[in-house]
Amino acid sequence: MNDEQEPQPPPPQVIKAVGIPSAEAFGTPTLLKSYPYWQYFLALESDLDATTRYVEPARRNFATYSIEFARILLSAGAEVDVVAQVLCRRIDPTSTAVNIQLYREKILSAFPRFPTMRVVVPRFALLFEPWRDWERGETPLWWRSHNKVKHERDAYFQDASLENAFLAVAGLFCLVLYFYQPALYSNELKPWARLLTLEKEPGYLMLEQNYELPDFTSTPRGT
Repeated sequence: MNDEQEPQPPPPQVIKAVGIPSAEAFGTPTLLKSYPYWQYFLALESDLDATTRYVEPARRNFATYSIEFARILLSAGAEVDVVAQVLCRRIDPTSTAVNIQLYREKILSAFPRFPTMRVVVPRFALLFEPWRDWERGETPLWWRSHNKVKHERDAYFQDASLENAFLAVAGLFCLVLYFYQPALYSNELKPWARLLTLEKEPGYLMLEQNYELPDFTSTPRGT
């Protein structure tokens, strides 16, 4: 009988990760907030920005129409429907607003200065007021054009214009900013829009750290 023991294999080596903090040492990682309506707006704005390489956003070109402007107009219009509904439910959880007239009534009941929103395109020296018609109780012309292009494109394809595409994206911009007002005022909407911005008062653009909405009192940063 052989009393010699067979050699044992060496214990497995444990390789510890270097530079990765443990939850025990640093706690649970903090997750950043997500703003999906803002991200979708940025995607549409990027598509709109891309068209400026081919058609100069100048007033003499406002009537220019194309398949791409139609796609942007319809996409922005569909998202206006979505964001307007969630904003109405933010105002009134029992809201059943499902069309542009009911959106106007509900939104203006809480935010009477919303139609005064002024959207600027600094790169091309343009200014849009996409919701100004609401002050007169009327439906914006760009929204009517959206419906015509959506339902009767064969007869109204010319309404898929550069101007209406810009107005639709600008109108969505306004709604999203109102819906995410707390995030806007705490400077959490990142990245910021590349093509559109806001005008604080005639002739003065808002700086990234100091955006204001007509129906909200400005809040000092860092408080």
